[in-house]
Amino acid sequence: MIITITLNPALDRTLRIEHPLEVGKLNRSSSSHLEPGGKGINVSRAVKALGGNSIALGFTAGTNGRVMKDMLTAADIHYDFVDVAGQLRVNTQILDAQGGHTEVNEPGSKLDDADFLRLIDRMENYLDEGNIFVLAGSTPPDFPLKNYRKLCKTIKRHGCKLIIDAQGDLLLEALQCEPDFVKPNIFELAEAVGDKPSADPEVVVHSARKMLDMGARAVCVSMSQEGAVLVSKDESEALYVNTNPKVYDEGAVGTGDAMVGAIANSMQSGLKFDEMARYAVATARACARLAGTEMASLKKVYEVYETTQVYVL
Repeated sequence: MIITITLNPALDRTLRIEHPLEVGKLNRSSSSHLEPGGKGINVSRAVKALGGNSIALGFTAGTNGRVMKDMLTAADIHYDFVDVAGQLRVNTQILDAQGGHTEVNEPGSKLDDADFLRLIDRMENYLDEGNIFVLAGSTPPDFPLKNYRKLCKTIKRHGCKLIIDAQGDLLLEALQCEPDFVKPNIFELAEAVGDKPSADPEVVVHSARKMLDMGARAVCVSMSQEGAVLVSKDESEALYVNTNPKVYDEGAVGTGDAMVGAIANSMQSGLKFDEMARYAVATARACARLAGTEMASLKKVYEVYETTQVYVL
């Protein structure tokens, strides 16, 4: 079973305008689209689009939280949220006709210790050995690092698989708990290991192997339209995967989450490392063809899968 945890979920609103964004002036949108969001929620949506199932854990609040639940129910995505005080945040993405992306993300509501303990209690129902947990995204304001570490340690202590998609101090905390898979982008990777960001696959492999030394069992580094680099403690060779021709972004938001969903699905299905690599990149690039945070269907993913190329580094 795949369980996603989103500590700071959101409603994602995508606005389209037919001209470049003009700061300080009135901008009229030609369309508006609202979707359930937050990185873990997006992973659950990706898993569903790929034909799998998951249970989404996390926090919801207020009327926006009820909208989130209704949307997930309509999408046939199972959830088990802890309701807290406040209001679920809204993240806004503005897309213009020239391909520009502007994002404005709200911080979310603060949690108290009782809220976190209720999440731990809820999580206990899913700590069966072999289950796959995905801990993805940011945390609410003033969320203690010790609580993030406790989540990771609890999951690993029960023999569950742990996939991490986080950055900064959260990523460093998670690495101490030896996660089974970590999915940074090139900037998050460079920050974590102390290197300069690079899109050169050879350089990325060197940095990714440092992350293995820091505790990760496997690393998938997303590189936008340049594909991804994957390394693992169980594999002697690193892989670089991209599509030919390259797929350029229509909807940049959510492609990394789609990649994580594909990794979780691959782990559950027992795919080989090279198959997982192709599947993850194909899923991300298929989603890049879609607007907003729309997730690609399995059919669309396989269309891209046939164009993927794997290079051994």
